[in-house]
Amino acid sequence: MTRTPTVHRRRLAAELRRLRDAATLTIEEVASRARLSKSTLSRIETGQVSVAPRTVAVLLKLYNMPDAEAAGLIELARQAREHGWWYDYGDAMPKWFAGYVAFEDEATALRVYSIQLIHGLLQTADYARAVIQAGFPEEPSHRIDERVEFRLTRQKILDRPAPPRLWLVLDEAAICRPVGNHQIMADQLAHLAEASTRPTITIQILPFGQGAHAAMGVAFTIMDFGNPTDPPVVYQENLSGALFLDRPYHVETHGLAFDHLRADALSPAESTTLLHTRSQTMAGR
Repeated sequence: MTRTPTVHRRRLAAELRRLRDAATLTIEEVASRARLSKSTLSRIETGQVSVAPRTVAVLLKLYNMPDAEAAGLIELARQAREHGWWYDYGDAMPKWFAGYVAFEDEATALRVYSIQLIHGLLQTADYARAVIQAGFPEEPSHRIDERVEFRLTRQKILDRPAPPRLWLVLDEAAICRPVGNHQIMADQLAHLAEASTRPTITIQILPFGQGAHAAMGVAFTIMDFGNPTDPPVVYQENLSGALFLDRPYHVETHGLAFDHLRADALSPAESTTLLHTRSQTMAGR
């Protein structure tokens, strides 16, 4: 699988922190010897910025890492500075969203709770267009087309030979609100029902009748990765930005909430039946 810059950068940052600690050097000492500012080194070690391979080479010499072992981390630094496919769509998304797409592209599993909206990986083209037009009502049609194309391109990860495992808990509100028109919504619900038959996709509907639950008003995505050195990431989005949370407390809290949501929701079989029924109802209006 092609590795992504964000994941590479996070892995490199963790390794550089570990090596500095093993060398019993402080950030101040390393920054001074490497001719970096303390704030720059701190951002490198937290994965907030990319770092030039030559700078990594300097750091590794300070940590007394043998050249043969250092080569792998220097190559990791090069890969971390490469651009992913989504950079071709830079005008079709906010800058902060590129970080999410990088993680999504690398994830081996996604646990998603969605409230008002069908998740982007499972949207039809017409549904996506209606959602995007509502969010960007003043944009010209060609920009809307670019955003739709970008969203559909993201969905290709589900068709890989080894696609990520997607588990979606969808609030009933998302399948009741007609987006676009009734036929568009009917087609979208039918698409969800069909997607739920894939072995790597599970969809559960959280019904209104369930009442209060563990994640009231808080949509989120938990992304898991195949490499044990890459901890899970929780993603929460708002209108003007997003949060990426990877501390154990955040991951555990959202993971527990997701487990409660799965338990409270309709079973996958019941959810597929409901999607078929709602699709037929929408189409008949």
